[in-house]
Amino acid sequence: MEYVLEMKDISKTFPGVRALDHVQLQVKPGEVHALMGENGAGKSTLMKILMGIYTKDDGGEIVFNGKPYNVSNPKEAMDTGVAMIHQELNPILDMTVYENIFVGREIRKNGLVDKKAEIRESKKLIEECGLHVSPMETLRNLTVAQCQLIEIIKAISVNAKVIIMDEPTAAITDREVELLFGHIRRLKASGVAIIYISHRMDEIFTICDRISVYRDGQYIGSGDTKDLNESKLIKMMVGREITDVFPKLESQIGDVIFEAKNIIRQDNKVKDVSISVRKGEILGIGGLVGAGRSELVEGIFGMHKLASGEIYVKGEKVTVHSPKDIIKKGVALITEDRKVTGLNLSGTVNDNIAMVAIKKLLSNGLYSKTKARKAAQEYIEKLKIKTPSGDQIVGNLSGGNQQKVVIGKWLLNDPDIIILDEPTRGIDVGAKRDIYLLIGSLVQQGKAVIMISSEIPELMGVCDRIAVMSEGHLSGEVMREDFSQEKIMTLASAIEV
Repeated sequence: MEYVLEMKDISKTFPGVRALDHVQLQVKPGEVHALMGENGAGKSTLMKILMGIYTKDDGGEIVFNGKPYNVSNPKEAMDTGVAMIHQELNPILDMTVYENIFVGREIRKNGLVDKKAEIRESKKLIEECGLHVSPMETLRNLTVAQCQLIEIIKAISVNAKVIIMDEPTAAITDREVELLFGHIRRLKASGVAIIYISHRMDEIFTICDRISVYRDGQYIGSGDTKDLNESKLIKMMVGREITDVFPKLESQIGDVIFEAKNIIRQDNKVKDVSISVRKGEILGIGGLVGAGRSELVEGIFGMHKLASGEIYVKGEKVTVHSPKDIIKKGVALITEDRKVTGLNLSGTVNDNIAMVAIKKLLSNGLYSKTKARKAAQEYIEKLKIKTPSGDQIVGNLSGGNQQKVVIGKWLLNDPDIIILDEPTRGIDVGAKRDIYLLIGSLVQQGKAVIMISSEIPELMGVCDRIAVMSEGHLSGEVMREDFSQEKIMTLASAIEV
């Protein structure tokens, strides 16, 4: 059997959107097969059809393990031998690690759930994965990275013949990526096929054997990884060459517009950190996962209580009890987790973009849908949001287009200081470039940008200065003329030199 999975002439239409147009995918046993394409290309839709989350349009067929494959839900898919690790995690936060691993397929003894067996098996799987958590720990107490690894363990434990990994490294550290790649290599050796979706080129060329490329819902082509390079792949993905991946627009850097001094969070996740940013400047915040980067900006923004510290906007001291206090002063925070803290997924694009700037959209004291529609359309065009209209439900958009909606929502409020937490997480190379150009145009207008990223090349390409955090402390700053990966990693690791 040459292929463990064949998807032939698969189409899918949503209201107003042709998401897939007669696409195909062929996966061999024991290979890591990358799916590449811009956000909205159809990769996740194709995988959701494979998992039984979506139903394909009439016509086309799926063959798995040599037999016709028709499933109507993820449990059927898993029982058949197909598992998926989703980009947007769905852990059951108030259940334990072992309960999450075995949910829906509990180990039973005499008709009852055998908790001891589940804990024992979970402990073994956790140790094999190199993760240091108790099977009895509640998911709510774990980090995003730890939750991601639990999802990976869950998929591995199903003994599937095909495992889909959708952006599996988006929230984990380099050390954890190496552990994951070790697992992938062991799965390959045992004949398991991995379908790997990622926008990180270095990962694709490190771990994948073959690549299939999709664009605007159509299949573009496949090839062995060894026969492709980054520029060929980008051209297949976006239909044009992108020579400057990190465009850096020149801006006039002025006076300090924002300062946070001696910030200490009540939960001690941030320990006496001070940062400042000037008009026209892009300040990067680097560090490893768990260094306290998001915790710092969430504390500044009033999402978590501070034990002490002072915040100044345009030289004026600001008391922040809640996000509302700092939003009034012209500060915006585009959070890392767009689905939890950034969007109303059941609302329209228009309503989501209007969410923060309601006061600007009043007419005679009443909310004007006409004004909201006009304002949203401006940002749909500015940010190149792929949507049939502003009336589309945000939950139906791709991850990258959802991220652009979050950015549009805040920009409509016309903030002077914009904090971006992992703004390009899970976004393709073309959309990333659009966001870098947007950030450049914002600082050219005299605004200040603070940008958190786990990708050092991104920080070095876009920022004027990088503040590096380690274990809740500020371990140092690096000016643009002194940027180097080694210097930033040394500070992030808190290595004494």
